[in-house]
Amino acid sequence: MKPRQALHWGNPPNGTYNAPIHLGLQRDAFGSPDLLIDTRDNRNGAEYTQALLAGEFDMGHIGTPPLFAALAETDAYVIVGQGVVRHPCFWVVAPPEISSVSDLIGKPVGLNKRQTCSHSIIRTLLNWEGLTETDIDLRILGDYVNITEAIGTQGLAAAVLCEPHVSFAERVYGWRVLIEGRRVIDPSNFGICVYARRTLVEERPDLVARVVQDYGNCVQYAVDHMEQAADALDGRFPGFLVEDIEQAIRRDTPNWTSDVTVDEEFLGVVLTELKSQEVVPGDFALDARMMCTRLAA
Repeated sequence: MKPRQALHWGNPPNGTYNAPIHLGLQRDAFGSPDLLIDTRDNRNGAEYTQALLAGEFDMGHIGTPPLFAALAETDAYVIVGQGVVRHPCFWVVAPPEISSVSDLIGKPVGLNKRQTCSHSIIRTLLNWEGLTETDIDLRILGDYVNITEAIGTQGLAAAVLCEPHVSFAERVYGWRVLIEGRRVIDPSNFGICVYARRTLVEERPDLVARVVQDYGNCVQYAVDHMEQAADALDGRFPGFLVEDIEQAIRRDTPNWTSDVTVDEEFLGVVLTELKSQEVVPGDFALDARMMCTRLAA
């Protein structure tokens, strides 16, 4: 019997957007029978970028900032598809007594790190009110797990979170959504892409095409079967209840897309933002060699 080919797949930090992958693998609907896919969630974007530079993954899906940061330093990977999300999938959450951004003046606000999409959301909201980030106490906490913990320990007045941390904060702390990130950043400057090792695209374009198409199908299945998508995340968020995951899936899936087509215009907007954030050098260009818009089926 011919041994199954191993494919190392990278996931972003644990979130609802990984549900289609986990569910697809449970259903044997992600990858061909002769392919053995193992997945790994990365703690944060910086860790993911370093993993790519170290050549640890064959394929995966990833937020645009850590992917572009890697592409600026290596030509080992190529964008082969768009991912489940093409908008900032983050929410500004706060306790009930905070009703507007102006209520945050002088108060602590939790953020993963500076020069990120979450940071852009906060800066934009402050700008709308004629404020700057010096008007608040911005707490840089590293990742969404730390931010969620800090809500209960550091007296935060607001935070920027992704799901299911938003739903957890609602249930445990009685917080609520102040504003949705995708309503702040328009046109969108953040998304998730599917990438593959360049050598894999060159040697097995049929395999890459199959996995990318399966990815899109898995996203659509998760959207159509939200309860199963929530079940696929069971146990992946210690301390979270099933109801947190279910609420997160209900909130997220209406904005997911199963269209895996590479959108060059969208990626151009992303690149402009990442240059302003200094995630990539000012002279970095996203050329045709970094994108594979046509794969052999």
